[in-house]
Amino acid sequence: MSGEEISSRQPTCRLAASLIRFGRDRDAALAVEFAMVLVPMLGLLGAIFETGIVYFKSQQLQVVTLRASRAVLTHSLGSMTYQTFIDKYVCTWQASGVVASGTLSKSFDCSKLLVDIADIGDGTGWSSASTSNAFYTNPPAASSTIAMPASGHVAVVRIVYPMPAVTAILTGGILTGITLGKSTGGEVTYNNRWTHLLFGVAAFRVEPT
Repeated sequence: MSGEEISSRQPTCRLAASLIRFGRDRDAALAVEFAMVLVPMLGLLGAIFETGIVYFKSQQLQVVTLRASRAVLTHSLGSMTYQTFIDKYVCTWQASGVVASGTLSKSFDCSKLLVDIADIGDGTGWSSASTSNAFYTNPPAASSTIAMPASGHVAVVRIVYPMPAVTAILTGGILTGITLGKSTGGEVTYNNRWTHLLFGVAAFRVEPT
């Protein structure tokens, strides 16, 4: 074997030996394995955290909707605007600085609330009462005056709160509008963001005056 053949094979042998040593080396193996499972583990923790927040806020919004709707049931609105209704019965803390009993906590941004109060009609109203959250695409203006449902008519009060997904919050909005590798079940696109649309609804017959 010539000297040139020997010298050309030496780098190859050294590379093979290095790969074999690397494959046998168990130093820091735990760190490598932890890095491999870290991303899915964080994703799972984020999903658990997000699900808990959604259920907690959904329940709070529904309870507040039922309590606030009593103002409609008992003819307490007068010529009230939707914004005044929110500030007085739904989410008081941004207007007054105080969370009134039975209203939303400071974890809610009152400016994002969407409210609709509909007069469905008398007798046959129950069959045509809509509890869809689709009104968020064209909600009543906050400054518009509420049309008080008539006595004996069926009324439907709907309150929607768009809450950005936790994944978007934790990444500073990097995942806003992105579906790759992310489940968007139970979310809608609102203001170009994937959002949990929390929904409170109350349907009842307005008391006679």
